[in-house]
Amino acid sequence: MATTTHPLTGVKLNRIYIKRKALSERDAVTAIILRHKGTHYQDIAQMLGTNTHRLGEVFRGEIYPNAHKKALKLLN
Repeated sequence: MATTTHPLTGVKLNRIYIKRKALSERDAVTAIILRHKGTHYQDIAQMLGTNTHRLGEVFRGEIYPNAHKKALKLLN
């Protein structure tokens, strides 16, 4: 991940390339697969350009309830 430096403090910052206000079903399936493979929750949020609350909706099945089945099908 590319970084930049804050001009006043010198603190290294990660660049943000992708921001999603909502996740698609394909995004949800990807998140579930990443979680299944052991990727940390916060890392998945950063990779998908979303926040952990949105991921929670996916993981709890509140949105895209079929995403879990689709993810398992791809994993097998």
